[in-house]
Amino acid sequence: DCAKNPVDTARINVMGTANVLQACVDYKVPHVIYSDTSAEYEGVDTFPSRIDQVKPMSIYACSKRGGSLIAEGFKNYYGLNVSTVRYFNVYGPAQDWRRVIPPVMSAFTIKLLQGQQPFIYGTGEKRRDFIHVDDINRFHLKLLREKEIQGGTYNLGSGKDYSILEIFERIEAEIQSGIKPIFKPELPGEAFRTLADISETCKTGWSPTVTLEEGIRSFVAYTRDRLSRE
Repeated sequence: DCAKNPVDTARINVMGTANVLQACVDYKVPHVIYSDTSAEYEGVDTFPSRIDQVKPMSIYACSKRGGSLIAEGFKNYYGLNVSTVRYFNVYGPAQDWRRVIPPVMSAFTIKLLQGQQPFIYGTGEKRRDFIHVDDINRFHLKLLREKEIQGGTYNLGSGKDYSILEIFERIEAEIQSGIKPIFKPELPGEAFRTLADISETCKTGWSPTVTLEEGIRSFVAYTRDRLSRE
């Protein structure tokens, strides 16, 4: 969507961010968390990805980089207290799956529970750093409550990566549908790998606690219940 609408993307992700930050200055908001993305690292080929090494390539990633730079400007010029959080592949209950190409955890789980073949784009060898939403929100609360860690830039990932094919196999093992995936051509502009350097984030006293096995088990149970109710 961003590649097809670059002007709208810039209007929303850059100007929209500037509007929010200006309102925060005007109304003396004490702390702002800028929701950044691991796509900032999509052109970097050293892993794990460090917060000081960014190389956005796609329209989406560049627009988020623009928002991040605007946030830095408000921090430096106006003294606005801005923390930047770069999310890796977040999954868990209530994930929004209503996209043209849904997030992989939702896409696999929903299709398998409905008895349909999910899609894998490419060979399934791409690797992603998955982090459960419960771990994300524990850090959100910590960042809101502890002033001494506010104002920094933090990677939020698990510090581990898994292939897309491995994720499919783990979800299928939990559901046991016997269904095989359909392999489709690669999507353009996707990084081959994401892997977070979470060393700076862990210095705050936070660390990920939800294992991939636990996360998939709870996510499958949640999705099965939601689909049965719908």
